[in-house]
Amino acid sequence: MKISDEMKQQLNLMKEEVRGLLNENKVDEANAKMEEVRKLQDKIKIQEELENSEKENIDERKLNIVEKKEIKVDEFRAISKYLLKQDMTPEERASVNVSNSGAIMPQEFVNQVQVLQSNYPSLKKYAHVIPVSSNSGKMPISQGSTTRKLANLAVDTALVSEMITTIPIEFAVKDYGKIIPVDNSVLADAGVNFYNAVVAPDFAECAVNTENEQIVNIVKANAVTKTASDYKGLIKILNSIVPALRPQTIILTNVDGYDYLDELTDSMGRPLMSDSIANQGAKTFKGAEVVALGNDVVTPVTSGKIPFYVVNLFALAKFFDRQQIAIATSTEAGFAYNQTLIRVIERFDIQAADARACFYVEL
Repeated sequence: MKISDEMKQQLNLMKEEVRGLLNENKVDEANAKMEEVRKLQDKIKIQEELENSEKENIDERKLNIVEKKEIKVDEFRAISKYLLKQDMTPEERASVNVSNSGAIMPQEFVNQVQVLQSNYPSLKKYAHVIPVSSNSGKMPISQGSTTRKLANLAVDTALVSEMITTIPIEFAVKDYGKIIPVDNSVLADAGVNFYNAVVAPDFAECAVNTENEQIVNIVKANAVTKTASDYKGLIKILNSIVPALRPQTIILTNVDGYDYLDELTDSMGRPLMSDSIANQGAKTFKGAEVVALGNDVVTPVTSGKIPFYVVNLFALAKFFDRQQIAIATSTEAGFAYNQTLIRVIERFDIQAADARACFYVEL
Protein backbone atom coordinates (compact mmCIF):
# COMPACT_ATOMS: atom_id res chain seq x y z
CA MET A 1 0.00 0.00 0.00
CA LYS A 2 1.23 3.47 -0.90
CA ILE A 3 1.90 6.00 1.85
CA SER A 4 -0.74 8.32 0.40
CA ASP A 5 -3.35 5.56 0.73
CA GLU A 6 -2.46 5.03 4.39
CA MET A 7 -2.73 8.78 4.95
CA LYS A 8 -6.19 8.81 3.31
CA GLN A 9 -7.38 6.12 5.69
CA GLN A 10 -6.17 8.25 8.59
CA LEU A 11 -7.98 11.24 7.06
CA ASN A 12 -11.29 9.36 6.95
CA LEU A 13 -10.95 8.47 10.63
CA MET A 14 -10.26 12.10 11.53
CA LYS A 15 -13.34 13.23 9.60
CA GLU A 16 -15.44 10.75 11.55
CA GLU A 17 -14.08 12.28 14.75
CA VAL A 18 -15.12 15.76 13.55
CA ARG A 19 -18.67 14.51 12.84
CA GLY A 20 -18.87 12.94 16.28
CA LEU A 21 -17.78 16.18 17.97
CA LEU A 22 -20.39 18.15 16.00
CA ASN A 23 -23.10 15.67 17.01
CA GLU A 24 -22.08 16.26 20.62
CA ASN A 25 -22.26 20.05 20.03
CA LYS A 26 -18.52 20.44 20.77
CA VAL A 27 -17.96 23.10 18.14
CA ASP A 28 -14.61 24.43 19.37
CA GLU A 29 -13.10 20.97 19.57
CA ALA A 30 -14.53 20.08 16.15
CA ASN A 31 -13.01 23.24 14.67
CA ALA A 32 -9.60 22.41 16.14
CA LYS A 33 -9.83 18.86 14.79
CA MET A 34 -10.86 20.22 11.40
CA GLU A 35 -7.61 22.21 11.30
CA GLU A 36 -5.73 18.93 11.62
CA VAL A 37 -7.84 17.53 8.78
CA ARG A 38 -6.83 20.40 6.51
CA LYS A 39 -3.14 19.97 7.31
CA LEU A 40 -3.38 16.24 6.59
CA GLN A 41 -5.12 16.94 3.26
CA ASP A 42 -2.23 19.22 2.30
CA LYS A 43 0.27 16.50 3.25
CA ILE A 44 -1.64 13.94 1.16
CA LYS A 45 -1.54 16.25 -1.85
CA ILE A 46 2.26 16.66 -1.54
CA GLN A 47 2.74 12.92 -0.98
CA GLU A 48 0.73 12.10 -4.13
CA GLU A 49 2.87 14.48 -6.17
CA LEU A 50 6.01 12.72 -4.90
CA GLU A 51 4.62 9.29 -5.73
CA ASN A 52 3.57 10.39 -9.22
CA SER A 53 7.03 11.84 -9.84
CA GLU A 54 8.72 8.61 -8.71
CA LYS A 55 6.38 6.57 -10.92
CA GLU A 56 7.28 8.70 -13.93
CA ASN A 57 11.00 8.19 -13.24
CA ILE A 58 10.53 4.42 -12.98
CA ASP A 59 8.48 4.31 -16.19
CA GLU A 60 11.13 6.38 -17.96
CA ARG A 61 13.91 4.06 -16.80
CA LYS A 62 11.93 1.04 -18.00
CA LEU A 63 11.38 2.72 -21.36
CA ASN A 64 15.12 3.45 -21.66
CA ILE A 65 15.96 -0.16 -20.87
CA VAL A 66 13.52 -1.39 -23.53
CA GLU A 67 14.92 1.06 -26.07
CA LYS A 68 18.50 -0.01 -25.29
CA LYS A 69 17.58 -3.66 -25.74
CA GLU A 70 15.97 -2.90 -29.07
CA ILE A 71 19.04 -0.96 -30.22
CA LYS A 72 21.30 -3.83 -29.18
CA VAL A 73 19.24 -6.32 -31.17
CA ASP A 74 19.27 -4.00 -34.19
CA GLU A 75 23.03 -3.35 -34.06
CA PHE A 76 23.74 -6.24 -36.42
CA ARG A 77 21.12 -5.12 -38.94
CA ALA A 78 22.48 -1.59 -38.71
CA ILE A 79 25.95 -2.96 -39.53
CA SER A 80 24.50 -4.77 -42.55
CA LYS A 81 22.95 -1.52 -43.76
CA TYR A 82 26.26 0.27 -43.23
CA LEU A 83 28.16 -2.39 -45.18
CA LEU A 84 25.67 -2.23 -48.07
CA LYS A 85 25.63 1.59 -47.96
CA GLN A 86 21.87 1.63 -47.40
CA ASP A 87 19.89 4.47 -45.80
CA MET A 88 20.12 4.41 -42.01
CA THR A 89 18.13 6.08 -39.26
CA PRO A 90 20.00 8.40 -36.85
CA GLU A 91 19.72 5.69 -34.16
CA GLU A 92 21.22 3.06 -36.48
CA ARG A 93 24.09 5.35 -37.44
CA ALA A 94 24.77 6.03 -33.76
CA SER A 95 24.88 2.29 -32.97
CA VAL A 96 27.63 1.55 -35.51
CA ASN A 97 31.17 2.17 -34.28
CA VAL A 98 33.38 2.86 -37.30
CA SER A 99 37.18 2.61 -37.60
CA ASN A 100 39.59 2.89 -40.52
CA SER A 101 39.17 -0.83 -41.20
CA GLY A 102 35.38 -0.81 -41.19
CA ALA A 103 32.65 -1.23 -38.60
CA ILE A 104 33.62 -2.52 -35.15
CA MET A 105 31.58 -5.60 -34.32
CA PRO A 106 29.43 -5.51 -31.14
CA GLN A 107 30.82 -7.09 -27.97
CA GLU A 108 28.26 -9.88 -28.31
CA PHE A 109 29.98 -11.00 -31.53
CA VAL A 110 33.44 -10.80 -29.92
CA ASN A 111 32.21 -12.91 -26.99
CA GLN A 112 30.78 -15.50 -29.39
CA VAL A 113 34.11 -15.76 -31.24
CA GLN A 114 35.97 -16.20 -27.93
CA VAL A 115 33.60 -18.99 -26.87
CA LEU A 116 34.11 -20.78 -30.18
CA GLN A 117 37.89 -20.35 -29.97
CA SER A 118 37.93 -22.14 -26.62
CA ASN A 119 36.91 -25.33 -28.47
CA TYR A 120 40.14 -25.34 -30.49
CA PRO A 121 43.72 -26.07 -29.32
CA SER A 122 44.74 -22.47 -28.71
CA LEU A 123 48.17 -21.35 -27.50
CA LYS A 124 46.84 -17.90 -26.63
CA LYS A 125 45.47 -19.15 -23.31
CA TYR A 126 49.02 -20.08 -22.24
CA ALA A 127 50.52 -16.74 -23.29
CA HIS A 128 50.45 -13.47 -21.33
CA VAL A 129 47.48 -11.66 -22.88
CA ILE A 130 47.70 -7.88 -22.40
CA PRO A 131 44.62 -5.86 -23.46
CA VAL A 132 45.57 -2.60 -25.18
CA SER A 133 43.39 0.32 -26.23
CA SER A 134 45.68 1.73 -28.93
CA ASN A 135 47.28 0.28 -32.04
CA SER A 136 50.84 0.94 -30.87
CA GLY A 137 52.79 1.93 -27.79
CA LYS A 138 55.21 0.75 -25.12
CA MET A 139 54.62 -1.54 -22.17
CA PRO A 140 57.03 -2.17 -19.26
CA ILE A 141 57.64 -5.93 -19.22
CA SER A 142 59.76 -7.99 -16.86
CA GLN A 143 62.63 -9.83 -18.53
CA GLY A 144 62.89 -12.17 -15.60
CA SER A 145 65.37 -12.27 -12.76
CA THR A 146 66.91 -14.86 -10.51
CA THR A 147 66.11 -12.51 -7.61
CA ARG A 148 62.57 -13.26 -6.46
CA LYS A 149 62.32 -11.64 -3.03
CA LEU A 150 61.77 -8.28 -1.39
CA ALA A 151 64.74 -6.13 -0.40
CA ASN A 152 65.46 -4.17 2.74
CA LEU A 153 65.27 -0.80 1.03
CA ALA A 154 67.43 0.91 3.64
CA VAL A 155 70.50 -1.31 3.26
CA ASP A 156 70.19 -3.68 0.29
CA THR A 157 70.98 -1.17 -2.46
CA ALA A 158 72.73 -3.73 -4.64
CA LEU A 159 69.75 -6.08 -4.38
CA VAL A 160 67.35 -3.28 -5.29
CA SER A 161 69.37 -2.54 -8.42
CA GLU A 162 69.31 -6.20 -9.39
CA MET A 163 65.53 -6.36 -8.94
CA ILE A 164 64.87 -3.63 -11.53
CA THR A 165 64.44 -5.91 -14.54
CA THR A 166 61.59 -4.31 -16.50
CA ILE A 167 62.19 -2.80 -19.91
CA PRO A 168 59.75 -1.04 -22.24
CA ILE A 169 58.63 -3.35 -25.02
CA GLU A 170 57.19 -1.71 -28.12
CA PHE A 171 54.08 -3.19 -29.65
CA ALA A 172 52.29 -2.43 -32.92
CA VAL A 173 49.09 -4.40 -33.49
CA LYS A 174 48.60 -5.77 -36.98
CA ASP A 175 45.45 -6.62 -38.93
CA TYR A 176 44.75 -10.32 -39.54
CA GLY A 177 41.70 -10.94 -41.69
CA LYS A 178 39.37 -13.41 -43.34
CA ILE A 179 37.32 -12.78 -46.50
CA ILE A 180 33.89 -14.46 -46.70
CA PRO A 181 31.64 -14.24 -49.84
CA VAL A 182 27.95 -13.69 -49.00
CA ASP A 183 24.93 -13.35 -51.31
CA ASN A 184 23.62 -9.80 -51.30
CA SER A 185 20.10 -10.97 -50.53
CA VAL A 186 21.36 -12.75 -47.40
CA LEU A 187 23.45 -9.82 -46.22
CA ALA A 188 20.59 -7.34 -46.71
CA ASP A 189 18.55 -9.14 -44.03
CA ALA A 190 21.47 -10.27 -41.88
CA GLY A 191 20.86 -10.10 -38.14
CA VAL A 192 22.43 -11.48 -35.00
CA ASN A 193 21.89 -15.13 -36.04
CA PHE A 194 23.76 -14.66 -39.33
CA TYR A 195 26.83 -13.08 -37.73
CA ASN A 196 26.98 -15.35 -34.67
CA ALA A 197 26.04 -18.61 -36.42
CA VAL A 198 27.72 -18.17 -39.82
CA VAL A 199 30.51 -15.60 -39.69
CA ALA A 200 31.76 -16.22 -36.13
CA PRO A 201 32.51 -20.00 -36.41
CA ASP A 202 34.48 -19.60 -39.64
CA PHE A 203 36.42 -16.62 -38.32
CA ALA A 204 37.09 -18.23 -34.91
CA GLU A 205 38.84 -21.28 -36.40
CA CYS A 206 40.98 -19.16 -38.73
CA ALA A 207 41.85 -16.76 -35.90
CA VAL A 208 43.05 -19.59 -33.62
CA ASN A 209 45.24 -21.06 -36.38
CA THR A 210 46.78 -17.65 -37.11
CA GLU A 211 47.43 -16.88 -33.43
CA ASN A 212 48.99 -20.31 -32.94
CA GLU A 213 51.29 -19.81 -35.92
CA GLN A 214 52.48 -16.41 -34.69
CA ILE A 215 53.12 -17.72 -31.16
CA VAL A 216 55.03 -20.73 -32.48
CA ASN A 217 57.19 -18.37 -34.56
CA ILE A 218 58.12 -16.53 -31.34
CA VAL A 219 58.97 -19.85 -29.69
CA LYS A 220 61.12 -21.01 -32.61
CA ALA A 221 63.00 -17.71 -32.72
CA ASN A 222 63.93 -17.89 -29.02
CA ALA A 223 64.32 -21.61 -28.31
CA VAL A 224 67.71 -22.91 -27.13
CA THR A 225 68.47 -26.25 -28.80
CA LYS A 226 69.25 -29.19 -26.52
CA THR A 227 70.35 -32.74 -27.37
CA ALA A 228 68.78 -35.90 -26.04
CA SER A 229 68.58 -39.53 -27.07
CA ASP A 230 65.22 -40.41 -25.48
CA TYR A 231 62.40 -39.12 -23.27
CA LYS A 232 64.73 -39.01 -20.24
CA GLY A 233 66.49 -36.05 -21.88
CA LEU A 234 63.12 -34.32 -22.04
CA ILE A 235 62.71 -34.89 -18.31
CA LYS A 236 66.15 -33.38 -17.65
CA ILE A 237 65.19 -30.25 -19.55
CA LEU A 238 62.03 -29.93 -17.45
CA ASN A 239 64.04 -30.37 -14.25
CA SER A 240 66.55 -27.70 -15.31
CA ILE A 241 63.94 -24.93 -15.58
CA VAL A 242 63.93 -22.19 -12.93
CA PRO A 243 61.46 -23.30 -10.21
CA ALA A 244 59.48 -20.04 -10.51
CA LEU A 245 58.83 -20.74 -14.21
CA ARG A 246 58.22 -24.47 -13.98
CA PRO A 247 54.51 -24.48 -12.99
CA GLN A 248 53.35 -22.82 -16.25
CA THR A 249 55.75 -24.65 -18.54
CA ILE A 250 54.21 -26.76 -21.29
CA ILE A 251 55.52 -29.28 -23.81
CA LEU A 252 54.60 -28.15 -27.31
CA THR A 253 54.82 -30.79 -30.02
CA ASN A 254 53.02 -32.16 -33.06
CA VAL A 255 50.72 -35.16 -33.46
CA ASP A 256 53.67 -37.56 -33.73
CA GLY A 257 55.21 -36.19 -30.54
CA TYR A 258 51.96 -36.54 -28.62
CA ASP A 259 51.63 -40.14 -29.80
CA TYR A 260 55.25 -40.87 -28.78
CA LEU A 261 54.72 -39.61 -25.22
CA ASP A 262 51.33 -41.28 -24.96
CA GLU A 263 52.88 -44.70 -25.61
CA LEU A 264 55.60 -44.36 -22.95
CA THR A 265 55.27 -46.53 -19.83
CA ASP A 266 57.29 -47.05 -16.69
CA SER A 267 58.77 -50.35 -15.48
CA MET A 268 55.37 -51.34 -14.11
CA GLY A 269 53.66 -50.75 -17.44
CA ARG A 270 51.93 -47.57 -16.27
CA PRO A 271 51.68 -44.70 -18.79
CA LEU A 272 54.01 -41.77 -18.17
CA MET A 273 51.37 -39.34 -19.45
CA SER A 274 48.51 -38.65 -17.05
CA ASP A 275 45.28 -36.68 -17.07
CA SER A 276 45.64 -33.02 -16.19
CA ILE A 277 43.98 -31.94 -12.95
CA ALA A 278 43.88 -28.27 -13.93
CA ASN A 279 42.70 -28.64 -17.53
CA GLN A 280 39.98 -31.16 -18.27
CA GLY A 281 40.70 -33.29 -21.32
CA ALA A 282 44.41 -32.43 -21.36
CA LYS A 283 47.34 -34.65 -20.41
CA THR A 284 50.60 -33.96 -18.63
CA PHE A 285 54.08 -35.43 -18.82
CA LYS A 286 56.05 -35.11 -15.58
CA GLY A 287 53.75 -32.30 -14.52
CA ALA A 288 53.96 -30.30 -17.77
CA GLU A 289 50.85 -30.10 -19.94
CA VAL A 290 51.37 -31.59 -23.40
CA VAL A 291 49.94 -29.45 -26.21
CA ALA A 292 49.83 -30.94 -29.72
CA LEU A 293 49.33 -28.92 -32.89
CA GLY A 294 49.44 -29.98 -36.52
CA ASN A 295 52.71 -30.73 -38.26
CA ASP A 296 52.19 -27.71 -40.50
CA VAL A 297 52.23 -25.40 -37.45
CA VAL A 298 55.00 -26.93 -35.32
CA THR A 299 57.63 -28.86 -37.30
CA PRO A 300 57.11 -31.99 -39.39
CA VAL A 301 59.03 -35.15 -38.55
CA THR A 302 62.29 -35.32 -40.52
CA SER A 303 64.65 -38.30 -40.60
CA GLY A 304 62.64 -40.01 -37.87
CA LYS A 305 63.18 -37.14 -35.40
CA ILE A 306 60.22 -35.75 -33.43
CA PRO A 307 60.22 -32.06 -32.37
CA PHE A 308 59.51 -30.93 -28.80
CA TYR A 309 59.46 -27.39 -27.40
CA VAL A 310 59.61 -27.03 -23.63
CA VAL A 311 58.42 -23.49 -22.98
CA ASN A 312 56.75 -21.17 -20.49
CA LEU A 313 54.58 -19.16 -22.89
CA PHE A 314 53.30 -16.81 -20.18
CA ALA A 315 56.85 -15.61 -19.54
CA LEU A 316 57.95 -15.65 -23.20
CA ALA A 317 55.01 -14.50 -25.35
CA LYS A 318 53.40 -11.13 -24.60
CA PHE A 319 50.16 -11.11 -26.57
CA PHE A 320 49.02 -7.50 -27.06
CA ASP A 321 45.30 -7.85 -27.75
CA ARG A 322 43.41 -4.91 -29.28
CA GLN A 323 40.18 -6.77 -28.41
CA GLN A 324 38.42 -5.51 -31.50
CA ILE A 325 36.95 -7.27 -34.50
CA ALA A 326 36.27 -5.04 -37.50
CA ILE A 327 34.15 -5.84 -40.55
CA ALA A 328 34.15 -4.27 -44.00
CA THR A 329 32.83 -5.21 -47.45
CA SER A 330 33.63 -5.04 -51.14
CA THR A 331 30.97 -5.49 -53.83
CA GLU A 332 33.25 -5.19 -56.88
CA ALA A 333 34.95 -8.60 -56.72
CA GLY A 334 31.65 -10.48 -56.30
CA PHE A 335 29.67 -8.37 -58.76
CA ALA A 336 29.18 -11.16 -61.32
CA TYR A 337 27.77 -13.48 -58.65
CA ASN A 338 25.60 -10.85 -56.90
CA GLN A 339 27.77 -11.34 -53.84
CA THR A 340 29.44 -9.09 -51.31
CA LEU A 341 32.85 -10.05 -49.94
CA ILE A 342 32.94 -9.60 -46.16
CA ARG A 343 36.36 -8.92 -44.65
CA VAL A 344 36.59 -9.69 -40.92
CA ILE A 345 39.70 -8.47 -39.07
CA GLU A 346 41.19 -8.96 -35.62
CA ARG A 347 44.15 -6.98 -34.29
CA PHE A 348 47.04 -8.20 -32.15
CA ASP A 349 50.80 -8.24 -31.78
CA ILE A 350 53.12 -10.70 -30.04
CA GLN A 351 56.51 -9.79 -28.61
CA ALA A 352 59.11 -11.95 -26.86
CA ALA A 353 60.12 -11.23 -23.26
CA ASP A 354 61.51 -13.76 -20.76
CA ALA A 355 63.11 -16.63 -22.70
CA ARG A 356 64.71 -18.45 -19.76
CA ALA A 357 62.27 -21.32 -20.17
CA CYS A 358 62.30 -21.95 -23.92
CA PHE A 359 64.06 -25.06 -25.24
CA TYR A 360 63.97 -27.25 -28.34
CA VAL A 361 64.88 -30.91 -28.57
CA GLU A 362 64.43 -33.67 -31.15
CA LEU A 363 63.91 -37.28 -30.12
